[in-house]
Amino acid sequence: MSRTASMYLELLHIVFVIQQIDLKIIPDIYELSGCPGHDYHMDFSDVEFSYDDDGYLTVNGNFTFLRDVVAPYPAYIYSERLEQGEWRPAIITKSVPDFCAVIQNPMEVWYPVTRQLNKKNCPYKAGFVGRIDNVRYSFPVPITPNFLGEWRVFLEQRDITKETEEYACLVQYFSVIDI
Repeated sequence: MSRTASMYLELLHIVFVIQQIDLKIIPDIYELSGCPGHDYHMDFSDVEFSYDDDGYLTVNGNFTFLRDVVAPYPAYIYSERLEQGEWRPAIITKSVPDFCAVIQNPMEVWYPVTRQLNKKNCPYKAGFVGRIDNVRYSFPVPITPNFLGEWRVFLEQRDITKETEEYACLVQYFSVIDI
């Protein structure tokens, strides 16, 4: 790499670091629900989100499986951001070929919750209750200002083990604010 290119990359890094801000992600638990026209296979109505004074988002409560969940259980996560009054596709996406295979992977965002389950692997039968006890996510996080705004994240799952595909969808609304 030439000296000019190296200096340019260093300058870009400095600009990026200077433009970072602390933010807070505010989930709207009242909007954690099935997607319009679709149910979800879990009931999260007893799950609560709260912020501590030290900047942690704490999650507590129970969730209940409403359907059997068996492997393979593909999941697709994607986001949309509200821009000029319209929801537009955003950069957060993840495709999981089999959620059951990675449910206990410590590198996944859901691991702090799933490691607390008294049943560690699929299948989960309808009626199974999972407990979330003081799962804490650290905020604020430094990030560039272009992430500020209203967001929603979708979790879609299809049970392909049945003759007819069952489609389940969950949507979580949240705001990213400057603190």
